[in-house]
Order: sequence, then C-alpha cells, then structure tokens
Amino acid sequence: MDRKATSIASSDREGTIVHDVFIESGDFGESSPQIDIKHAIEEYNELKLELSRVSRVSSVPPSKLEEGRSDKEEFNLSSYLHDMSTDNREAGQQLKHLGVVWKNVSVEGLAPDSYVIPTIVSGLISNLQIWKYFGFNGPTKTRTILNDVSGFVKDGEMLLALGRPGAGCTTLLKIIANIRSSFTAIHGSVSYGGIDHKTFARYYRGQTCYNSEEDLHYPTLTAKQTLQFALRTKTPGTRLPDETRKDFSNKLLYLLGNMLGLTKQMDTMVGNAFVRGLSGGERKRLSIAEQMTTHSTINCWDCSTRGLDAASALDYVKSLRIMTDIFKKTTAVTLYQASDNIYNIFDKVILLDEGYTMYFGPVSEAKTYFEQLGFYCPPRKSTPDFLTGISNPLERQIRSGFEDSVPKSAAEFQQRFQQSDIHKAMMEELSQVENQFDTEKSDETFKKAMDEEHQKYAPNKSPFVASFFQQVIALTIRQYQLQIKDKESLISRYGTIVVQALIMGSCFYNLPLDGSGALSRGGAIFFSVIFNSLVSQTELVNFLTGRPILEKHKQYALYRPSAFYLAQVIMDVPFALVQVILFEICCYFLLGLNLTAGRFFAFFIINVMINLTMNQFFRLFGAVTDNVFFSSQASGLILVCSHVLCGYVIPYRSMHPWLSWFYWINPIAYGFKALIINEMQGQVYSCEGSANSVPSGPGYDNWDYKVCTMIGGNAGENYVLGDNYLPQALSAYSNGLWVPNFLALVGIFIVLSLMTAIIMELRSSGSSETLTKLYLPGKAPKARTVEEENERQKKQAAITESMEGVSTGTTFSWQNMNYTVPIKGGEIQLLNNINGIVKPGHLTALMGSSGAGKTTLLDVLSRRKTIGKVDGRLYLNGEALINDFERITGYCEQMDIHQPMVTVREALQFSANLRQPAEVPRKEKDAYVEQIIQLLEMDDIADAQVGEVETGFGISVEERKRLTIGMELVGKPQLLFLDEPTSGLDAQSSFNIIRFIRKLADAGWPVLCTIHQPSAILFEHFDHLLLLVRGGHTAYYGEIGKDGRIMIDYFEKNGGPMCSPNANPAEYILEVVGAGTAGKVKQDWAEIWKKSPEAKALDEELEVIHNQADQHPNRPALTYASSFGTQLYWVHNRMALSYWRSPDYNFGRFVTIMATALIMGFTFWKMSNTVTDLRNRMFAVFMSFIVAYILIILAQPKFMTERVYFRREYASRYYGWIPFTISMIAVEVPYILFFSASFLFGFYWTAGLVNTSDAVGYFYIQVAFFVFWAVTLGFFLAALAENPSFAAVLNPLLIPMLCLFAGLMQPLQAMPRFWSSWFYWIDPIHYFVEGLSVNELQYITVECNDADLIKFLPPPETTCGNYTSNYFANGAPGYLTNPEAVQPELCGYCNYKTGKEFYSTFEWDEANRWRNFGVITAFFIFNTICFGLLVYWKRKAKR
Repeated sequence: MDRKATSIASSDREGTIVHDVFIESGDFGESSPQIDIKHAIEEYNELKLELSRVSRVSSVPPSKLEEGRSDKEEFNLSSYLHDMSTDNREAGQQLKHLGVVWKNVSVEGLAPDSYVIPTIVSGLISNLQIWKYFGFNGPTKTRTILNDVSGFVKDGEMLLALGRPGAGCTTLLKIIANIRSSFTAIHGSVSYGGIDHKTFARYYRGQTCYNSEEDLHYPTLTAKQTLQFALRTKTPGTRLPDETRKDFSNKLLYLLGNMLGLTKQMDTMVGNAFVRGLSGGERKRLSIAEQMTTHSTINCWDCSTRGLDAASALDYVKSLRIMTDIFKKTTAVTLYQASDNIYNIFDKVILLDEGYTMYFGPVSEAKTYFEQLGFYCPPRKSTPDFLTGISNPLERQIRSGFEDSVPKSAAEFQQRFQQSDIHKAMMEELSQVENQFDTEKSDETFKKAMDEEHQKYAPNKSPFVASFFQQVIALTIRQYQLQIKDKESLISRYGTIVVQALIMGSCFYNLPLDGSGALSRGGAIFFSVIFNSLVSQTELVNFLTGRPILEKHKQYALYRPSAFYLAQVIMDVPFALVQVILFEICCYFLLGLNLTAGRFFAFFIINVMINLTMNQFFRLFGAVTDNVFFSSQASGLILVCSHVLCGYVIPYRSMHPWLSWFYWINPIAYGFKALIINEMQGQVYSCEGSANSVPSGPGYDNWDYKVCTMIGGNAGENYVLGDNYLPQALSAYSNGLWVPNFLALVGIFIVLSLMTAIIMELRSSGSSETLTKLYLPGKAPKARTVEEENERQKKQAAITESMEGVSTGTTFSWQNMNYTVPIKGGEIQLLNNINGIVKPGHLTALMGSSGAGKTTLLDVLSRRKTIGKVDGRLYLNGEALINDFERITGYCEQMDIHQPMVTVREALQFSANLRQPAEVPRKEKDAYVEQIIQLLEMDDIADAQVGEVETGFGISVEERKRLTIGMELVGKPQLLFLDEPTSGLDAQSSFNIIRFIRKLADAGWPVLCTIHQPSAILFEHFDHLLLLVRGGHTAYYGEIGKDGRIMIDYFEKNGGPMCSPNANPAEYILEVVGAGTAGKVKQDWAEIWKKSPEAKALDEELEVIHNQADQHPNRPALTYASSFGTQLYWVHNRMALSYWRSPDYNFGRFVTIMATALIMGFTFWKMSNTVTDLRNRMFAVFMSFIVAYILIILAQPKFMTERVYFRREYASRYYGWIPFTISMIAVEVPYILFFSASFLFGFYWTAGLVNTSDAVGYFYIQVAFFVFWAVTLGFFLAALAENPSFAAVLNPLLIPMLCLFAGLMQPLQAMPRFWSSWFYWIDPIHYFVEGLSVNELQYITVECNDADLIKFLPPPETTCGNYTSNYFANGAPGYLTNPEAVQPELCGYCNYKTGKEFYSTFEWDEANRWRNFGVITAFFIFNTICFGLLVYWKRKAKR
C-alpha cells in the first residue's frame, strides 16, 4: 500500500473513516451508508486524483477545461499535503492538534419578546432612563438556545451539525469557537485539549476559527492580495530550513489556489454587491481559503457551502477531510441541504432541535437509530434531509405501529437519546478523551507547538503569530493597496483640494499689507484650517466601513486592532504630504503670504500636522461606536466647538469662562495660532488710506493727531506691527509658533492616537452574533398548543392545494442571447448564443457551475443589466418586450435587499398594493398577502421588523430569503425568475419553497429558477433544464423526464458516463460537465450541444416564434400597476414609518442640534450692544449655518441607504422615481420644522438676540427654509455620489466655498471682480447671512465700552468735536464719546452709531430681508428639481 493509502488506513485506526464518494466508475448515485473500509481506501485514492485535477484550472482557461482539454501534469492534493507534513516533521516542528469537549452546555440569549420595534418616542423614553447607563436595567427575558448539550470532536475528526434554522447549530459552533460575547448566559464546561475556555481565549485566540455564512472582504483588493495579507500575519516563525517568508507564502498560495480552484481568479478584484469582482461562489471559496491561511487547530464552518454548486461543495468538504486527516485538525461544520456524498465524509453528526440533542454519534448509525425509533425514510431521500426532517412534525413520517411510541417534542427526543446505547457509548468515549487529555499532556504539546509557531520578537504568551512590527508592516501594505486602488476617492479628494485651493487663492488674491489685509489674512488662514480639518471627515466613513472585517480578523487573531490603527496613521503621512503640498502650491502664492522659504515650509508642516491630528480625531469616534449616525453627530458637534472656539470667530478674551477651557484642548486653535503667527510675525502693516486711520480725509495728514484703526496701533504711528496685532486681536504671541502651539498640536495628535489605539484594543465587537427579533407591541408570537399547530398546518395545506390558476398562460422565449462587458484592454463575452423557452406550466431549472453565467443570464432576461452590450431576441407571448415587462415579471434576486424598518407583513402589503392591478380592491390584496404569509410559514414573523443582519436585530437569513420570494409572489407576476431561492435554507424550507413554486407552475405560471445544490427529491419537481458551462455556453436545454431519464439519456448517448438508477440526476449532470473545483470532463459539451438534434429543434421552434412575433405591439401597457397618487401614498407612508422607527437617526439629530444650539448660545452669552458684540452677533447668526451642515452630513448616508431599496423596487416597477423623490423630501418637512424650532429655543435667547416677535419669527422661518435648502443639497450631493466616501469628499469642497463667498470673511468690496460679479450673487449662504444679520442689527443702537474705543490726541486748544467735524461731515460712521475733550485728554471714537452703519459696510440693506428669504426658498425648489433629475438619471444601479 502506498503512502497515500497508508494515510487513510492509519486515519481509520484513529477513528476516521472516509465513506463512499463519487467515483468515475459511473456510479453517480447517492451512496448507501454501509461502511466498507477496503472500498473507502479505493475511493480515497480516487478522491485524491479527482482533487488533483484542479491544476488544470490554473493552467487551462476554465472554458477550455469544460471542453475536455487539460494538462498532463496534475496537482495531487494529498501527496502535496503529505510532503508538507513530512517536511515539517523532519524539520523538528511539532504537530499542532487539539480535541474539544463540551459537557452539559446550556446557552441563553435574549427572548423574542424582550424587544419591541423602537420608535422616536420609545427612543426618547429609553434615553431618559438614566439609571440604565449604570447597569440598573431590571430583569431581562431570555430564552434557552442550547439545552444541556454534551459532545466532543477529537483531533483528526470531522463533526457535522444538523438542524433546522433556529435549532442551535450556529450557536454550538460559536461555543466551540469560543465566541461567547453575544449570549446572556453560558453554563457547562468546554475544554480544548484540557485548556479551559478563558485561558484559551487569552493565549490561543485564533486557534479556534469560526467562518460565518457572510463573506466579509475588502472589495477592491484582489483575491491574491487578500490571501497574501493573511499569510503575512500567519507565517510561522519556525519554517523549513532555508525557507523564507516569501517562499512559505507562495507555497500556501499555490496550495490554496489549486485546492479551491482560485488560481485563475488570483488577480481578480474580490468585489461585492456593488463592486464587480468574483462570483458569489468564488467569493465563498476565498473566505474558505482565508480561514485556511490561519493554520487554526479547531475550525468551525457555518454553512460555508452556501452559494457553491453541488460539485464545488463536495470538493470543498473533501478538501477539509484531507486537511483534517493529515494535519490532525479538529473540524466542525454546519450544512444545509447536504448530499449523502458529503454526509458520509464526516465522522460524527449531532442533530439539534430547539437546542436539544436529538442524536450525537457516528454518521453511520444515525439513520438506523431513528428508523429503530419508528421513523420512515422514503427512497432517494438523502440521510441529512431525513435527519433534519425528523425535527419537523410536518415532514417526518412515522412507520406503521409506532405512532404512539415515537417522541414528539425536542425535549422527548433528547430524553430518549440519553437512554440509548449510542449515548452511553459516546459519553464513555468522552470520558476517555478527557482522560487522554490528562495522560498525554496534549495541552503541553500544543503550547510547545504554539511557541515554535511565533515569529521572532512575538511574545510566546500572545495569541498572535506575528510580532507587532510585522503586523504593522503587513497592515501598512494592505492599507496602501486599499487607498491606491480607490481611484475614484483619490481623484475626487485631490481634485477637491486643488479646486478649493485655487478658489480660495483667487478670493483672497494678493492680500495687501494694511488693516483690511490683516483681517482678510485671518480669514484666509482660518479657511485653510477649516478645509484641512473638514477633508479629514472621510476617514470616519472609511474607518467604519472596515470595522466588520476588523472584527473577523480579531477573531482569527491575525493582528492587534492597535496595529491596524497604527498602519492607517502611517499611511496618512504620505497622503497628507501630497494633499497639503498641492493645497499650498495652489493657494500660497496667490494669497500673497510671506514669501520666505522658512515661512513656506512652516505653513506646510503645520497644515500637515492639522490634517493628521484631525484624521485621528474622526477615527476616535469611529473606534468608540459602530453607528455611523451617532459617530457623525458626535464628531460633528465637537468639530463645531473646535471651529467656533479656535480664537478667530470669537477671540479668546471674549470667551465666557464656562467654555474657554475647550480653547486649551482644541487642536484647531493651536493650528490656527501657529499659522497666523507664522504669517504675521515681523510683518509691518501700513495704515495709510482712508479706511485704515481715524480721522482720515482732507486736512487729516498729521499722524500726531490720528491713529490706526487696526488693532495694535499706537497713536502717532502710521503702521502696526504684526507682533502687536497678534496678542491684542487673537491672543497669539509671536514667540509661540513652535512652543507651545506646534508642540501642543503634536501632543494632541499623540493623545488622540493613543486613546484610539487603547479603545480599539479594549472594545469588543458592537455587533451581535445572534439575531434578535423586534416585534410590534403585543405581537410577539406565543407558544402554540398542539391543536393550534395542527390547525395552522391544515390551513397552510388548504391554501397550497387551492392555488388559483392563471387564466392567461405566458410564454417567454430567448434566442441567441449574447452579453459582453468591457474590461481593461478590451471586452469579455459572458454569454454565448443562449437559447431557451419557458411555457405555461414549465418549471425550468437553470444550472451550472459557479461562474458559468446563471445569474448573468437571469439579469439579462429580466432586463436588469445596465453595463455591457446585450444582443438577442426576447419575446413574451409572441410579442417584442414593451414597457410593462418589468412590472408583470417577478425576479427574486440572490441578494435579499429589503427596507429594514418595516415589518414582514407591511413589506408584503406594500408590494401587493403597488403591483397588483389597480382595480383589485385593497381588502382583496391584503387577504392575498395573508395567504402568502401562511404559505411561506411566516406567521411567527409577520409582525417582526425585517431589520438588518449586520446590526444583530431582525429576521434571519433564511427568513429573509422567504420574504424575498413572498415580495414577488404577492404581486401576482405572469412570469417568475428566481435566483438561488433555496440558497442558505434547510432541506425542509427548500422543499416547501420548491413545492410551492411547482404549484405555481401547475397553476399556469412559467418559472425559470437557478439552483445550486438540489437533492434528488427537489430536482424531481423540475420538468425542464437549461445547463450552462463556464464561458456562458449551453450544455443542454430540454425536458428532464421522469427520474431525469430524458436528460440522462442525452448525456449517456453522447459519451457521458452511465448513471445508476439510485443517482441524484442533478449531481450527475454537474459532475459530467466538469463543475466544481476539480472539474473532470472528457468532452466539450457546448460543442456537442450545438451539433445535437435537440439544439436544432429548439432553434426551429424559436425561429417560428420570431417569424410570427409582433415586433411593434400596440396594446395598452402600463409601466406601473398603480396610479401616481397611490404610489405617492404608499411610498410616503412607508418612508414616514421608516423615519418614525429610526430613533438613532432622528433623536440623534435632535440631540446634536440642541447641543449645538446651547453651546453656541452660551458661547455668545447675552451679547451687549458694543462694537465687539456687533461683530459677534453677525458671527453668531452666521454660525447658525452649522445646523444645516450637520443635517447635510447626516442626510447623505440616509438617502444612500434608501436609494438601495428604491433601485431594487424600481427595477420591478413598484413605483416611479417622482414619488420617491417627493417622499424623500416631504418626510423631512415635519422634522426640519421641529429641529429649527429646537435650535431657536436653545440658541436665540441664550445669545441675547433681539427679542421682538418680528425678529424672532423671521429668524425661525429663515433658518427653517435654509435647512430645507441644506437637506436637499445633501440629498443632491448624495445622489451625485455612488458611495459615502465620495459624498464626504464633496462636502468640504462645496460648503466652505459657499461660506467663503458669503461676504463675511471676505467682504464684497474686497473680493476680486471675477467672484463678486457672479458667485457672490448665487451663494445661498450670502442671502441667509444677510437676511439674519439685518434682521438682528437694524434696531441696535451701539454703545461702545472703553475697549472698543479708538483713542487719538486732538490738536492743541481744539476740542475733539471740532477737530473731527469735517471727518463726520464727509460721511464717516460712528460717534465721539467725549466731543468736548481737549488735550491732554484723548478723543474716544466709536466706529459705529447703529447696527445699520455696521452692516452697511458689507453693502447689505434691511430692505432686502424678504428678498433674501424668497431667494433661499427658490434655491430650495431648485435643489429639489436637481435632486429629482439625479434620482432619475441614477435610478438604475450599475450591474
């Protein structure tokens, strides 16, 4: 016996038996569970050869593989792994293996009725219950998820966990993987080779890995980059002699690429639902490969075959078997719809129901055990389906004579099992395993192997293989790849910087060295600080986007979270350098700032430091919370404080003591002071000119008797030193550029970085590992009695049987369908001359391997594709397709996208009322919804909120799939497309759905349905098959026949292997055409089909349809089933409900706005009528725009979320783009009115603004309509952008630019003519500020205090009044406080007499108050129209 055979034999001696699998002899059946060791060894060798053929994937294009061409050189997986294992042993490396034992484990989680759907009111009440923040929550209702479960998996063994959704399989895997944080209580013990769970979590996290159903990857990385990163952090310190890290990485990449059929995809982007990349099956294989790079000892795989075709799923489980055998890994797997071939590869199986153990023991004895209990397994039903069905009273069949003796409830099943001989044998073996842990000291062996695995400088007690330094290097490389790949964000970011810098430079062009130039310099410097801080806001979005992947990698122990953060900080530096140098080169010389090399580079380094510090500021909030709305609100609030209290808007000396402390911890303040000192230090500002001195004009030439108006001027001097201006005007001292200001900025950067790193290390995942359902109040399901359950099942059966027929049958045909998409360097054809037809009563299966083009074909046929070129003929009932096609067809897509805020019943009613014909009464539509709810067994979740899986609240993945199908069925479509309707479902749910679809077909509906892993029982429901092979070619189209004979005969007569009578025909055909990672194929089935008589007959039938078809149908066709008013009613109602049930969003907005109002109110507390407070009043009303800015930032992600649901529903023509646009804006109206009133109450009277009804009323409506404008602007920018990061880049381009040209920081007369002639007049903020400023200042009489007065000496023997008489006669503003004073007393001049004189210097007028309000309203309407046009333009997602 060769080494490979010896391996399996030794594996058998250790308790591992590899059972019957597919072989090439032609027996393509689902094998019986009888064990034949000799036969197992023979088949194991066949298994090796079968998996060995994956090398052809790496050396031959996939399409060629299925044409029967392959390389002679083959990759032998078993031999390769054996050689690796032998080399490792010879190098003295310890084998790392551990078994796991769990005893009497009970797990509790939150009960279904513990939570009701939150609303704004409940959110308010919850937030007012302050005691909850201190842990006084009161009793919480819980439910038992696992109930007294015991078991074990030895090293080198594979355990299969079976059960229906909700049975506890996933929870068991998480307990084995030591993921405990999401459960309320865990009782019992779990031992990892003698190591308790706490010790294991502390020192060996990453040696128990859990692979979830969802594929979480960075979409812009390639498959190779994804795996290389994981390998960099998991490359062991002890390797083979002379083997470098790179050699080790390449070896593993070669292994994984070949083993999982990813070699050809290594340079393809991973992609996701929104980024084109790997197919769903390929992405799943990448997730599997990524976990395999961790070299973890105990591996838990949760439904990891979801999305894989049957052949690929089998290949994957075989790969697990080989790795488990050779490396003595411990493997636990949950699978839905497992075939017998997959089932027989496992050693043990545990069957769960409602958390109880129905069976735990060898796979070979499970079926016999339940048959002996009295249950019957129908012929051709696979063992896993039989076992899972036992837990379903509707599915299980009882043998005659056993009706009274079989257990009924899950608790009875566990009790009966605990009395069985198998349980006793398993418990005895469990005790032996525990004793073996102690006697063999497996924990010490494992610890020694772990010590060897650690890289140099990595602490042995750390769970991380790589040292912190190596982690940072790997993460920095990945961060670079992520940022350099995101070209859209890079171009928009740097493009924004260049545009903004040029605009700012031209606005403040060539600042003069006089008094007005000093003020404008402050504005320009302040603006540069604002821009370099606002542009950092994109980091918050990027940081939160990567959080789910970080959490997965934390569980894998790839790296420390602080290393992840440090890598981002490191990569900030080069991008910040480029950003600031672009900004500086574009604006520094235009501004006419200090032209010395030292000042230039100081400006550069300070702005770089500001940018780096603000990056960390925003990341800090991303580290504290996962909630994008909360983090945006909190960071936005503190950013407002940073800008208001930086010393420019309100000088430090004017700040009130209760807020002035913030000035000393404000990085913006230190950055602004450093920049302004850098510019003004040593400069001399001229006071020549009429506006720069008092008095001025004819006859006032003697500087002994006049003074500069610029702060810091001395009597008798016609200049002001910048060193004098800085401390008096801005509390900045010229000797404080580097110390303390720049040093303080560096210090804050370090503190923020340390805080973020520490929080990331200490903070556990915010997302729940279990899904908690949220119900309408009082609607949580209650346990049913036996009678109630029987009644429910009868009702369901009656509805199924009485399925109404379709009066007009629909025939849909497609001929010569070709689809090409552009790629770099050309284009690629994904579909090649695909033909087919579905007729009334046809249930057609669309099958093929992963990546063959099944979903692509459905997208093309359903007219969902927006990218690429589609050619071919499509006819519906002998007519060319017209505008009602999307409405009368239903398409259940693979991605279950639903509005998360509504309940299941509300979602179905929404679909039914919009998609069924308008003449059908609403009562009848709602009654049909109730039928579908019964039919799809959704009674218990009908009043549960749909929710989102990522948040931990909502319905399960399986329930979501049923809802997707229900959403289409309630619309009563004439033609039904379904893409993977059973993916992720258990066998019974799959059976129910396929049986129901069969009923639809029998009632006259034509159905085209893709399916990946059908059992023989599922497959027999289909009557026609369209089989695709890689490259988008047809391998077969036609009838399936009874037991698949027509289809099987076609393949057998054309040279395919013989198929035995007990075969699963679906697995047979996939195997024949070379599906799976180890696709073995002897012929080119696409060519055989083209030449076949069946293909010719189909062509002839399609030609007849084409020749008789009406190419220009003129029948009346409605794009939408319902009227515009009905659409608007339903869409707006659902939107309003969504907002009402979003307390995080709306209550959060309220808190942010109130906090902003109070902070601003107390900052400008009770302003007086002095000249200083005139300026402060104007800045106070100007800063009101911050409310609008906050709402812009928060509105954008909200719209982008809603757009996802709109695009899905628009594709099926639920409703048009106009109702959506109107609803999106109309739903905001009551909230904006309330928020504006809240801001008024919090800010207006605390700031001491003018308290007249006219002024207050105008302030309210001006702010309200300005916020309307702002929110619609936010929607407009979000509609323009496809992702939040791009929108976050647009905000700092547009908003600061509008502030810049509002006429406050740079008055109209100081603006260059280019900007003042047009942009100033189309700037909404100009009209907002002018309106509020004149509204506030028109009735103010100025009362200067001593600090406001400009003092100068009058000529001898002349009173101040006489001396300045000509000055005032020439129209000068202001007044003298002591007109009768003579020398030596100084004249006291107050700049302004009234508020009107002050705002007149800005060329504003109180007569324009209502004009300004009207212009703001017009801008709001303009935004709404532009927003609607963008919604229309981008109504379809790119696909």
